[in-house]
Amino acid sequence: MAVLLLDLDHFKRVNDEVGHLAGDSALSAVALLLSGTVRGGDLVGRFGGEEFVVLLPDAEPAVARSVAQRLRHAVADLAVPTVDTNGREHLLTGLTVSIGVATTQRFGYELPDLLVAADAALLAAKGCGRNLVEMA
Repeated sequence: MAVLLLDLDHFKRVNDEVGHLAGDSALSAVALLLSGTVRGGDLVGRFGGEEFVVLLPDAEPAVARSVAQRLRHAVADLAVPTVDTNGREHLLTGLTVSIGVATTQRFGYELPDLLVAADAALLAAKGCGRNLVEMA
């Protein structure tokens, strides 16, 4: 099993430059995209402001990395129709996501341990330039 923690990079800019309604639209679009891009049986949930968690049952590390990379690319290709703070139509593009991955092979089956490891890997992805997948 694997746990992925995903964080939208520089998401505050979306809210600050386009508006909070656009930010909400982006979060909804990313949630739908993630749910539609993972394998059958995988679980996706929101894990905070602009963070998401994905649980991948029966996923070896190579499979987890592959799924994480597929999600990262899908988010980068996303175009979200929304409105800006002036009520004008706006197509939001250029979203990226950093992803930390932890697997039970290395960290056991306790969810708190997996989340701590995935969070550390997520922080490493952000520290290495963002829009990356890092394995714990």
